[in-house]
Amino acid sequence: MRIALAEKKIPWEPIPVNLRAREHKRPEFLALNPNGTVPVIRDDDLVLYDSTIINEYLEERHPKPPLTFPDPPRRAKVRQWEDFGDNNFLRPAENIFIHLKGWRRFEEEQIQSVGEKMLESLAYVDKALEGREYLMDRFTYADISFAPRVIILDRLGISLPQGLVNVRAWIERLRERASLQNLEH
Repeated sequence: MRIALAEKKIPWEPIPVNLRAREHKRPEFLALNPNGTVPVIRDDDLVLYDSTIINEYLEERHPKPPLTFPDPPRRAKVRQWEDFGDNNFLRPAENIFIHLKGWRRFEEEQIQSVGEKMLESLAYVDKALEGREYLMDRFTYADISFAPRVIILDRLGISLPQGLVNVRAWIERLRERASLQNLEH
């Protein structure tokens, strides 16, 4: 969501939620999002949660610059990549991230397993990037779904295999984007 807001140059004001203090489970937060998860966005009287839903809303409300496509087939492929990234890369990466932050502890075997899942996902991405700069020929929500954690693989203790040359080049392109600067990690 923060990346989309930056790409679209939409001004916004963050409201910090201390996850360690479980502020996301307090009644006032649960009134905004009954799932007790972040992110949540308020736009006037509208409150939305879930990054995919928020990003789709931002796209419809602020279509320039586009982060998806107008035609249903390519828009569906962007959604499919976003789903793949969320389920096969971002969730495992988040487990490692929260383990390293000390917010939740996992057994070493679990950490190794999620790291392997991330690398399998990136091998799939590497094939898809053959001859492309981004997953869908230009930067879209598909790339955003991977971006916050793929640019910090080293900090997550994940060594990218040398053979994933397309992923390596993609990560460098992602790191150069203004919207990915100064993300909180």
